[in-house]
Formats: sequence, C-alpha cells, structure tokens
Amino acid sequence: MGGGGINRDVNPCDGSDVLAELNAVFNDPNSARYRFAQSHDTFGKIRNVPGNYRALIAAYKTAGVAEIGGWAAYLRRLGAGTKGPQKIYAIAQIRHKALMQGVATLTVIHEFGKYVDTPDGLRVIDSPSPLATLDDVAAPGLSLQIGAAG
Repeated sequence: MGGGGINRDVNPCDGSDVLAELNAVFNDPNSARYRFAQSHDTFGKIRNVPGNYRALIAAYKTAGVAEIGGWAAYLRRLGAGTKGPQKIYAIAQIRHKALMQGVATLTVIHEFGKYVDTPDGLRVIDSPSPLATLDDVAAPGLSLQIGAAG
C-alpha cells in the first residue's frame, strides 16, 4: 500500500498491491503458498483485545505473506477504536477457519464505511479501503460511516 512502517499514517495508494499479495497466498488452496500458510497458521491464537492488530501482522508474516509498506499502519487504524479489535479478530478467525478447512478466501475492499464483512462465509473478507480509514488520521473525533455499522 505504499508508505512506511507501523507508525506511518499515510497510504498513498489504493491497496491493490496488498490485495494481490493476500489473494496470491489465500485464494488458491492448491498452491505452495497456501499450503505454507496452512502449516504456519497462527491466526486462531488472535484474541479480541485492544492492540490485536500486532498479532494479526505477526500471523501474516508467519504465514508467508510479504510485508508491504503502509499495510501495518492500515491494520493499526482498522484495529483502533471500540470496535477495532473485533474487526481484527473477525479477519483472524476467517483466515484460521478457512486455512483449517482448506477453503480459498478472496480478499476485497469497499470504499465507504469502516466495517469488516464476510458476505460469503469463509470465502470472502471485505475490508475498508485504505482511504476509508484515513478520516481517523485527518479528524480523530469524526467518523464517516455509510451503509453499515462501523
């Protein structure tokens, strides 16, 4: 997603590089990368607690997902606020269950709203676009939520 490390709050791109990497690992159960992720799955250990985005980042690294600049800051912002840990937990549980069952999981993003959705059970993780999380940086007290609870 462009940008820098975990403390950087700028994502100058749309996240397509991260989506490509996630889908390369988790969307083909017959691939060597998927099998590696299966055998290195730590997503199920992630709890619904503040700061759990750190464990999600570590789980992705353990599963063999390449580190992409700006992504850690995105996950930190996604995990912020009172509902943030639940969003991170939801992602982790879907990853874990899908890997345990050998199910392909497509990762997609939506432009509006800060919710995480799994509209097709284990088969899709739908997260907010990087730009949808930037309002937390620009105006920490304001939150734009359209269409769904955030």
